Amino acid sequence: MKNLDLNTEQVKAARIKMFNSMRDGNEKQQGEAFNEFAESLQNSIGEQARETMHGMANEMTDSKILEARGVRRPMTTNERKFFAEAAKKQSFDNLEETLPETIVEDVLSRIQEEHPLLSMVDTQTVSALMKLIYADPTKQTAFWGKVPSNIKQILEDGFKTLSLESSKLSGFMAVPKGFFQLGPTFLATYVVTFLEETMAATLESAVVAGTGKDMPIGMIKKLSGSVDGVYPDKPTIELADLQPMSLAGIHAALTKAKTANGQIAAIVNPMSYWSKLFPQLAVGDADNNWHLITLPTGDTIVQSYAVPEDRIIFGVLKNYALGVSGQMELNNYDQSLAIEDMNLFIAKFFGMGVAKNENAFFVADISSMSGAEIPALEGDSDVKRPGRFGDVTEDVANDNDEPKADSAKASGAKLTK
Repeated sequence: MKNLDLNTEQVKAARIKMFNSMRDGNEKQQGEAFNEFAESLQNSIGEQARETMHGMANEMTDSKILEARGVRRPMTTNERKFFAEAAKKQSFDNLEETLPETIVEDVLSRIQEEHPLLSMVDTQTVSALMKLIYADPTKQTAFWGKVPSNIKQILEDGFKTLSLESSKLSGFMAVPKGFFQLGPTFLATYVVTFLEETMAATLESAVVAGTGKDMPIGMIKKLSGSVDGVYPDKPTIELADLQPMSLAGIHAALTKAKTANGQIAAIVNPMSYWSKLFPQLAVGDADNNWHLITLPTGDTIVQSYAVPEDRIIFGVLKNYALGVSGQMELNNYDQSLAIEDMNLFIAKFFGMGVAKNENAFFVADISSMSGAEIPALEGDSDVKRPGRFGDVTEDVANDNDEPKADSAKASGAKLTK
C-alpha cells in the first residue's frame, strides 16, 4: 500500500486475515474476512478524509506535493473524468466513460511492488480479452543453420496459449454513500486501494494453490489428472532440515527437468519461515553477534501467506505465466446482498495462470522439521464497540454535525465462471 497513512494496524491485521481465509477458509469465513478488511479500509480513508477537510485545508493546496506525499493518488485525464462523473452521479452505473485500463495497470503495478511473489512471476497485462502465448522453458524454439523440416510440430510443442476468458475474478466492493460526496480524489483512492488489496489476496492465492476450475492452476498443483476441472496437489518431498544433502535432491530434479533456468526461489508461509527456517539460518559468531545466512543452495526466500503452512515451493518464478486483462467491469449490485447506507458494486476482471512446465515447481513438506515454540494467541475480543472512529457519513461529507457510525460490511471476492 503506497499511502502509508492508510496502512494502519487495523488494516494490516485485516489484510493478513483476508489472505489466510482465501487459503484455508470456507465461503463464510472468506466473506467475514473481506467484511473486516472493508471496514478497516473505510475507517482509515474516512479518518484521512476528515483530517483533510477539517484540519489541513490551508496546507493541502498543491496537488503535486500531496501526490508525492502519497496523500493523493495522481490521476490521468481519463481517470479524473471517470471518477468525477461517478462522484457527480453518486454511482459507477451508466457512466459515459468505462473504468480506464490504466486503473488495472496501476493496481497490478502496486501489487507487484509490495508482493514479491507476484512481482517475480511472468505477469503479462493485455488490453483486451485474448490469448496469452508463452514458451515452455524446456523446449527448443530457436535453431542454428537450416530450419528443421518438422518446425511446425516443434513450435506447436514449444509454445502454448493461455485463454484469459477461462477464469473471471468477481469481487464485491461496498462504498459508503458519503464517499461519493468526498469527490473524485478520495473516491479514486478508496477504489484503487480496495482493488489492490482484494486482487492481491485472490491473485496470490490462485497463483500458489488455484484449483484450475474457473481460476488459475497453482504452483502446488499437477498439470494432469484433473477431475471436473480441479487439478490434484503435487506429491510432496519430505524435508527434515536445510542441510545441503537434503536440498540437493530438489535442485537435481529441477536440473533434470531443465527448469532450473534462472534464480531458484523457496516460497514459504511467513509463519513457517519464522518458526522453522529462521532458527536454522540465524547464526552467532564469537563476539555474540548474530548473522542471517542464506540457504546452502543460494535460493531466494520469498514469503507468502498463500503458501500452506509447513510447505516450501521450490522453482524459478518466471516459469509461472500469469495473464491479466486490462478490461474491468464495475457495475451496481442491487440484489439480495444490498447493504443499508452502502453502495454495493461488483468488479469483474479476467485472468489466468499456469506453470509453464509440469516440472517447473516442486513442493517440500517441512512438518517434521524442528521449530520454535509458538505462544498461544488470545481469543476473539468481546470489547463493546458503540461505533467506529473514522466512519464517513453524509453528515461528515457535507461538513455538518459529528459523524455517525455507519454499518459497513462488504462481501468477499470469489472466482466465478
